[in-house]
Amino acid sequence: METVEDLIRDFSAKLGSIAGEFGVRADQIISSSRPAPGIAPSDGPPDLVARARGIIASRKARRKYFPSDLFHEPAWEMLMALFIIYEGEHTMNVKQLVSCSDAPATTSQRWIDHLHKSGLIDRVTDTIDRRRIDISLSERGHAAMVNYLKDVTIG
Repeated sequence: METVEDLIRDFSAKLGSIAGEFGVRADQIISSSRPAPGIAPSDGPPDLVARARGIIASRKARRKYFPSDLFHEPAWEMLMALFIIYEGEHTMNVKQLVSCSDAPATTSQRWIDHLHKSGLIDRVTDTIDRRRIDISLSERGHAAMVNYLKDVTIG
């Protein structure tokens, strides 16, 4: 008979596996995005999208050494993903964005609501399929990400 500790350990392992799968899916979405040319002004870093990708990669590298449940920042992960696709595709549907967050759908939905109320993202209902909602960085959110990525030093 399994003890409560065994059940918790098993449950944690399964959650870790699910989080890993979300990470893989997020990587696929992000890596399939087109690069964003000309996003940085001449006085800033030459490629802010590359910098954002580097931040995401370094965050994912932590999973090799630490339990993945130690570092949950779904809002940040969603903002980074939306920044990377800003110049190309510009939007993600809610399902794609949730897969980037490494968090349960309900948690991600709450963060999407919070980011929208904060004015960092825009939500637009698809005119053809009213069930589909497209999410993009707002102008305010994009400006905040650009300024952050100019300020942050990697490496």
